Amino acid sequence: MTQVNITESKENQGNLYYIQSIISELLTNAKCSVKEISLGKRSVLRIECPEHYADIIRAEIIDKIAEIIVIKYKYDFFKKTLSIGGLNSNEKELLITSLIAADFEDDKRYSVERLKSMEEIAVDGVYNFRLSPLKRKWEDVVSYMPGCFISNQLKDFISFLLENKKKRVYIDCGKVYDCHFRRLKRASLLEGDELKITREVLLSNCGEIEITGELPSLDEKYIREYYGDKIFFSNGYSL
Repeated sequence: MTQVNITESKENQGNLYYIQSIISELLTNAKCSVKEISLGKRSVLRIECPEHYADIIRAEIIDKIAEIIVIKYKYDFFKKTLSIGGLNSNEKELLITSLIAADFEDDKRYSVERLKSMEEIAVDGVYNFRLSPLKRKWEDVVSYMPGCFISNQLKDFISFLLENKKKRVYIDCGKVYDCHFRRLKRASLLEGDELKITREVLLSNCGEIEITGELPSLDEKYIREYYGDKIFFSNGYSL
């Protein structure tokens, strides 16, 4: 058996739950054992798997840790450093989400490369000590942002980010799925319960949406505003 240990501060224990929940089916199919351990101010996720599944399991774990860094940690960074006037609280959340999505793939690739050689991974330690160039890049983003945004500028900004996007995601009963019908839960790494669907869609970097069923009114408002004619419908429902 091969053992993988991922640690995180107690206050960010939810990050370990994210890893476990996203790859739970793989862990079950590979007959892995999973333990959650509390060590003082640290939380540990310990995964033991058969040797022949070790490379696959480790690659998936690293992939999800990279997502935590470039979504959760980047979100916290922008919440602390980005001061934007002119937007309501929901629009500020959508702006931060769109900034995360804009460089998601590049930031994630960079993080994965820094994680590959590590045997045991302290998520907060990787962020604090191994990703300084990434944080400087985020600081640059903050420095370029205007001090004030208005709703139309936010719409234009998000529309610009959506240009040339081709992937389609699916919204079914309030849950978002990628083009392979895998459930997306990236927005669970963000604070707040408002606009979960809209923020999940933005984080998917999709260009089209197919909707089955009704949406919460607030999500409907912003999805219609940002995606317009890139929305398709199932079961006769239309915005």
